[in-house]
Amino acid sequence: MLLCPVLLAVTQAFTQQFERSGGEPQSIIALAPSPKPQGALLARRAGDATFEHAPANYHVFAAATAGEDAGVETLTLNFAAETKLTRIESKNKDFVVEPGGTCHEGNSYGRGKICTLTVRFNPQGPGHRLGFLSITHTAAATPMVFGLVGNGYAPVVSFIPALITTIGQTSGVSAGTIKSATRLAIDGSDTLYIADTGNNLYKEIDSSNTITKITPSYAPPLSIAVDSFGDVYNINTQSQYYFGYISPLGSQSAFSNTYTPTTCTESSPCSMDTGVGWGAPANTSMDANDNLFLQEATEGAVEMPVAAVAGGGSSFDFWHLNAPLALPGTNAPSFAVDGSGNLYSSLMATTGSKLCWIVEETLATAATTAPDYSRVAGGSKCGFSGDGAQAGNAEISSNIGQMAFDVAGNLYFADAGNQRVRRIDALTGIIRTVAGSGGNGYNGDQGPATSADLSNPTGVAVDSQGQVYILSSSPASAATQVVRKVWASGYLSFPALDKGLSGSLLTVTVSNSGNHELTFEGAATFSGGNAGDFAIDPKTTSCVTPGGTLEVGESCVIGILFSPSGTGLRGTDLYLPDNTIAGRSLIEVTGTGVLPQPNMSITAPASGSTITAGATVTFSASVKPSVISQQPTGTVKFEVNGTVIGNPVTLSSTGTASTTFVEEAAGSYTLSAVYSGDSNYAAETVPETVTVATIKTPVTVSLIPAVESAYGCGATSFAVQVSAKTGGSPTGTVELLSNSTVLASARLQNGAATLSPHALPPGSHTFVARYNGDSTHEAAISPSVGMTAPSSRGSCGGGLPLPGPER
Repeated sequence: MLLCPVLLAVTQAFTQQFERSGGEPQSIIALAPSPKPQGALLARRAGDATFEHAPANYHVFAAATAGEDAGVETLTLNFAAETKLTRIESKNKDFVVEPGGTCHEGNSYGRGKICTLTVRFNPQGPGHRLGFLSITHTAAATPMVFGLVGNGYAPVVSFIPALITTIGQTSGVSAGTIKSATRLAIDGSDTLYIADTGNNLYKEIDSSNTITKITPSYAPPLSIAVDSFGDVYNINTQSQYYFGYISPLGSQSAFSNTYTPTTCTESSPCSMDTGVGWGAPANTSMDANDNLFLQEATEGAVEMPVAAVAGGGSSFDFWHLNAPLALPGTNAPSFAVDGSGNLYSSLMATTGSKLCWIVEETLATAATTAPDYSRVAGGSKCGFSGDGAQAGNAEISSNIGQMAFDVAGNLYFADAGNQRVRRIDALTGIIRTVAGSGGNGYNGDQGPATSADLSNPTGVAVDSQGQVYILSSSPASAATQVVRKVWASGYLSFPALDKGLSGSLLTVTVSNSGNHELTFEGAATFSGGNAGDFAIDPKTTSCVTPGGTLEVGESCVIGILFSPSGTGLRGTDLYLPDNTIAGRSLIEVTGTGVLPQPNMSITAPASGSTITAGATVTFSASVKPSVISQQPTGTVKFEVNGTVIGNPVTLSSTGTASTTFVEEAAGSYTLSAVYSGDSNYAAETVPETVTVATIKTPVTVSLIPAVESAYGCGATSFAVQVSAKTGGSPTGTVELLSNSTVLASARLQNGAATLSPHALPPGSHTFVARYNGDSTHEAAISPSVGMTAPSSRGSCGGGLPLPGPER
């Protein structure tokens, strides 16, 4: 049952006093009908929009090539009452009001009068173009708006990788917040539409990234499509209504019919007015001739020529395409239609192993009871692989979001399970990643899209400039989303590279995603910033030769070399002069230069060596050139276990520095040579480990009877000398022993001491001197010395005792 149409003020700028479903417009000002161009004057390629059912108050322009003079066309305005024109404004740069007409701001026109406007169609992009002419006048509070359409032809350069950003207002918490959305759409003026399911809104984002909210008169929108005239068509979440449309001039219609089994064919279509409904309608898609396609659960795909409705020529008539591959079921597969009406669906089937495919059905096969299909993408298993090769051999995930086409016919799809958006080239069948690193997250803005993390990308759309819009989750929550934009400009980011080093290479893919041949009209040049740090690599570059061309859908590669002449962020722009609308295309190139590390080593002592405690050790380092030939300059600071030894030592002209140190305590030590760096080389620290051990020097001990008694009773004291070849004079104590008995001891002075024993028993004795060693000298014992003590003191002159030990 037809519940509406109703007239609603959708946007204040475009609110009108008529509806698009039929009848003559009731307004003070009307656009007089004019002959519509025919044949090649209107559409130069098969599958281009013909605007056959253009509504009243729309003017269809002859096709035009961007940048070429297509002449002007005359629009005639009819006046139904006295009014004064206060403003004449084109709402789109594709259509330019030029001097020469008789309609002028400030002029008044009476009932039955006419005036003319001269308008030039100057397409700002390829494909069907859509604009609006706004006439502000005194007879009504709202402007009168006229639609302007025509096919534009222009090359468009797309780059992989390209710059990615977030459309600012979509990341806010107020008007821009998007929730639980899955589908995007773009019209001929490059306005982006979002079916904001969670907020029960449509959202429009224009070229200035301004967001406008539209409240539909029916349940939350699920899927969305736009025709050549700016009408927005929606499938909702099956609350009260499940199908509706909004005219850019103000009216809304919505339908909610219960499904009844009915045969609806192209020769005998069904009408929404008769109450024939659908079961679980899902994704919508529009072809170039304004045929709306959608999925529904009872029969498969549905085709509905909505262009006739827009022109007021008929009701919403539709027929089923018996395409079981497009049946939504519980979880609707992805679904889209290309410019020629071929159907594309994601196919996830279990036949022993899970298959993840994207398949294509032509309209001819989709209309049969046993449709045939061909595999467009997907290999023998689910996963991620195949970029840069044929899509039919590539792996895709089991979670495929929205699919969309650009003007050249390339297929884009949200490979949500792989956190990527990928493209299949129509001309070659090669698959490439357009955005997404494979990481699940939200980062990478202002950098290469292929290095950014995406989070569950669901929606994807492509505008006439080849810019890709991606609907994905934001950090706030899984249900809160942002729109991220992959721009037309390319973006290469080189990893950090040593200053002066050459040979770092990255490539960028250049594609013509427009509908007209691309010509490179001059030499590609680096300009601005650090242009001298970058160069085109002739070995890997297959295009940009002046005079070279890229056909529609064709791609080539540019190789770029990076050789930083300085440190820090380095950047420049590579400009490609061409015949695009802007006259040139741009690749932003950045990289980071860092100072190279010198060839540095500790030359003494050797790593792992053992040195003697208390010994003087020479600590030396060598700092030599690495990437460049200049000899490093600066200083070296020497450290032992983190403690600095003396002052930093200036490098010699040959790049050496040394110092000395003494370490008394045994143990394992870390030696570090710390280079200060200079204008050519980065600072560097080289550590090594050595062992400090108590390794003592052997000594020689001599024992000599030195003093005789005054009574002639033999030696009563001994001279001891302890000597070593290295390590200085021994220190410490020496002892006099006889038969293991210590008779006397003394401390060495300059390696010598005198030992005087107490009285000895009569008889023969053997003496040795024992040196006990010090921190650097080993202990040792002298050769033995023999002597005889007298039998009685009396025989020693008066019986005096032997002298006691030396005090």
